[in-house]
Amino acid sequence: MSKIVGMSRMIKPEWLDKTVEYVLQGDDATIIKENLNDYLSFEINSPTNLRKTREILLNIWVKSKDLHPAIYKTAIDVYRSEKKNKMALNWAMILLAYPVFIDVASRIGKLSMIQDTFTTSWLKEKLTEEWGDRSTLFHSCDKLLQTLKAIGAIESKKQGTYEIKKHEVTDERSIAVMLMCLLALNRQAYYDISELGSNPLFFPFKFNITLDWLHRSPLFVLSNFGGKMVLTSDMK
Repeated sequence: MSKIVGMSRMIKPEWLDKTVEYVLQGDDATIIKENLNDYLSFEINSPTNLRKTREILLNIWVKSKDLHPAIYKTAIDVYRSEKKNKMALNWAMILLAYPVFIDVASRIGKLSMIQDTFTTSWLKEKLTEEWGDRSTLFHSCDKLLQTLKAIGAIESKKQGTYEIKKHEVTDERSIAVMLMCLLALNRQAYYDISELGSNPLFFPFKFNITLDWLHRSPLFVLSNFGGKMVLTSDMK
């Protein structure tokens, strides 16, 4: 059975922020859905595209409450007061909601370790290796690139070529949400602490993680593996 791509519309950061704003108001899922319909209708004329966009937003910031309750609660609490690092919070929650976003981030992130540009054709080729040759994938890839550009992770250099943009994350609570999401994805049994700040999934971000901070945090479990401290996938 083929995997569902799902993320087939471009998503703007202000739409994500508005969705969280409705959540913070205490609205339930039905009311948030209605509010998003009204809000998005000012920019999206097509009923089909509006519905798809709305469902993506709901998957990221509403339905995640049931799938990842601990991460959701922490992310919402941080979002309530955090002003500078909302991009990182949105990014982490998108990773939880959409496997195709994981693969896009992972591919670009690994390439970013040796160069700071990539092409659309390269990304589509890599995604085809993972997802198969599907028209829905190519359509979604274009929308994902538009999303990455809209939220500031990349910028166009010339047609079909993008440059990776870096953003510093200084808020420890936002970094904690990112790590919680990383662990929840279960891509590895453990993570070398020295490599956490350069994980490919978070390629647009720069942040520092210290052993002392992890020791003090009530959210994470440290273990000794091969004579070094590692972060395990077992969260407290």
